[in-house]
Amino acid sequence: MFQFSELVFVYLICSQSHIFLNGIQINYVQVPAAVRNNSNRSAILDCNYSIRPDDTELIVKWFLNEELIYQWIPPQSPQSLGTLKDNIDLDYKASDDPKTVYRAIKINNPTTQIAGEYKCQVSTLADEDFSMKNMIVFEPEAKLIIRKRMDDKYVNFTCLASDVYPSPKLFLYKDIKNNLYNKIRLSIVEWDVKKNPNTGKYTVFIVGVDHLAELEPGTLIHCELKIPGTGYVKLKTLLYYPDFYTLGNGCLKHWLNRNLIFYAFTLYLLGNY
Repeated sequence: MFQFSELVFVYLICSQSHIFLNGIQINYVQVPAAVRNNSNRSAILDCNYSIRPDDTELIVKWFLNEELIYQWIPPQSPQSLGTLKDNIDLDYKASDDPKTVYRAIKINNPTTQIAGEYKCQVSTLADEDFSMKNMIVFEPEAKLIIRKRMDDKYVNFTCLASDVYPSPKLFLYKDIKNNLYNKIRLSIVEWDVKKNPNTGKYTVFIVGVDHLAELEPGTLIHCELKIPGTGYVKLKTLLYYPDFYTLGNGCLKHWLNRNLIFYAFTLYLLGNY
């Protein structure tokens, strides 16, 4: 049987052999998960890697959705190509090390056209490695609208978001006394998603319904918009009050009786003050 010291020796030999055989290693790739469209801010995508001192013919490449957009072959200057040819700051330096100085790319003012999968590929004469991450470029909604429509039994609430990218999620819910922790989802009876073929942006709407008898005047109706993968959330609120001309006889009597009693009691108190 192997002695403990022999096992340790074998492990160290194998570890050193692994390092020798795998000279290039991408330690991590940093890509922003989400950036806002046309915000006049830059996005930095970093590719941190390690290579052996004796590695030669280093090449660093960045791809967007499998299209080559950036290449650096030391000692030459880096190049921007393809879709991002005019959007990359070629003077940006990620480090002072001559072997990693231009490993990252700085994208000026990202737009929705350059969202997708970014891949960093590092190679030498003997080895190569790569790593990938996605970046979402989102466009907030131009408008977020909530409206109501009533009949004698039901109230429909429509929430519409226009010109947003990528396609958002919409939710309708109600609460009383402005308590967001006890919100109740409305039943969704209709929805639609349309994409503008010219801009690529989406217009989305949903329709939620509730029984008229279960909606107290003063109830808050909320429409919540979320853009998946970005953390972006927008809330639009409607303060619900019924329209008298749409109320059925039973609801109208209940509404009038309750308010007449209140006003009669108020007048009685004022008259006896």
